[in-house]
Amino acid sequence: MNTHWCRTAVLILLLASASSPAQRKEVIGYYPSWKWNSREGLVTPARLPYDKLTIINYAFFVPMSDGGISGKDTIGDGLYLRSRPSITELAHQHSVRVMLSLGGWEDSDNFPVVASTPPLRAAFAHSCADAIRIYAFDGIDIDWEYPGYADHKGTAADKENFTALLQTLKDSLTAMSVSEGRRYLLTAAISSGTGGLAYIDINRVAEILDQLNIMTYDFYGPWSPLSNHNSPLYPAPGADTTRCVDAAFRLLHETLGVPASKINLGVPFYGHTYTACSTLNAPHHGADTVHFSKFGAFYYDILRVLDKCARHWDDRAKVPYLVNTSWNLLISYDDEQSIRAKAQYVLDNKVHGLIIWEITGDFLPDGSTPLLNSLDDVLHPPKKTTD
Repeated sequence: MNTHWCRTAVLILLLASASSPAQRKEVIGYYPSWKWNSREGLVTPARLPYDKLTIINYAFFVPMSDGGISGKDTIGDGLYLRSRPSITELAHQHSVRVMLSLGGWEDSDNFPVVASTPPLRAAFAHSCADAIRIYAFDGIDIDWEYPGYADHKGTAADKENFTALLQTLKDSLTAMSVSEGRRYLLTAAISSGTGGLAYIDINRVAEILDQLNIMTYDFYGPWSPLSNHNSPLYPAPGADTTRCVDAAFRLLHETLGVPASKINLGVPFYGHTYTACSTLNAPHHGADTVHFSKFGAFYYDILRVLDKCARHWDDRAKVPYLVNTSWNLLISYDDEQSIRAKAQYVLDNKVHGLIIWEITGDFLPDGSTPLLNSLDDVLHPPKKTTD
């Protein structure tokens, strides 16, 4: 039998399956390796709500300057990847894929040098392939924040080099797919605004990637001069009309031509706090580190103070916010109502799916996941039965 013909046939079948309509909307939850000691180890791989997810992005491994990769948290990697059953074994039992996500906000500094030469790109792709084989990942997710960003050692050359890095990875994963008879995915976290997209050749990148994970959150935060929503679906009154989920989607899909069938929009399971502030579009004194962790306000944190705050609903932006006048505090966040609105937006606009940063953010001690449940209720309602 002609081996070349067989491998070509396998590749054709793999690509055909990739382009066929999905039965479910993609729901991708990022799972941080360092959360092993959070809340006394509450959210272990065994407790993850796999039935409401299609992909887990294991975050993060770190790109090294020589093209190698290293786990961000060695204890977490040991517990989640090397213990039995591992997170990939548990996920696969539920027909959920697990991607290895590389980079992140704190660990993107080495991407510019890794992407800069063919030998380093090849070394990086080889390292990724090794990790896939060792830990049974289903593909690679690149979270380079951001090409061209000077504070993370970015340069103007990143635009071309980012494309080259993704192409090298794609070629490596395609070769693995053919030789092993299974399809490995390549995705990337992509900026939601024109500033970040200026250093991405989005049309070439969209052709290479299987899915684009758009970071439609952090539109505003404690770093912003004025308070506003973390992740508004539509622009709030008086706010920048480009800083919202809808504007990001329309920029990528309608203006830049990225197929909606490749786009996953981001939903945050966390919020931002503003001290010395009680209204939107107002000056503030930064994040609240008295009532919340310095790492932010996850949904489970916000629930603790919900009864101490007045909830407001922004009907233009389709998101809530909380105000505590005695603390002189404003909290921008997402709740079940705003999550349902975003899920409906995905259906109405034929978007491929959603990404969640991050999947432990709404996990409560009793095992319930109110935000994820809201997503699932809209995206995958139970089928009606007839008598």
